[in-house]
Amino acid sequence: MNDAERSQAAQHAGRVLNFLGGDVEAARFVDGLFFISQVWDDLVDRDREVDPEDVSRAFWLALAELPANGFYARHRQELLPLVRMAMSDWLDATALERGTAHERTVAFTLRDNLAAVVTGCAYLKGGYEWMRKVSPEIRRMIHDETLGTYLRGLK
Repeated sequence: MNDAERSQAAQHAGRVLNFLGGDVEAARFVDGLFFISQVWDDLVDRDREVDPEDVSRAFWLALAELPANGFYARHRQELLPLVRMAMSDWLDATALERGTAHERTVAFTLRDNLAAVVTGCAYLKGGYEWMRKVSPEIRRMIHDETLGTYLRGLK
């Protein structure tokens, strides 16, 4: 991650903490997923050089910290299917972005489906009403790139 990305991640972390009702463990779970997904994306699409320390940190988070996270441990049955689907959506997006114009548009909608995981976490923290209150803002934060910008960035 470069300095601008670290700054954006810090801003997102504060917003995520709010979306999750101030639950630090829940926010650490989500922030860890964000970090891992960004490193994974950079490694696969090779659009930027990845610092080896970031790769090591991503593996550490995935294998040592997230499985031990208290929020994740309490809600594993609900969260694991959401994480699997977000990962599958990202893999599909990566394949589809090399396809037709329509497939690239579909890829744009699929690639940031960690939003569903964060929305699911908000539900677990505050129920339906809280989820509905914060869900649009969660999606605004995560889906902050326009379709045009995304399409121009494809190789």
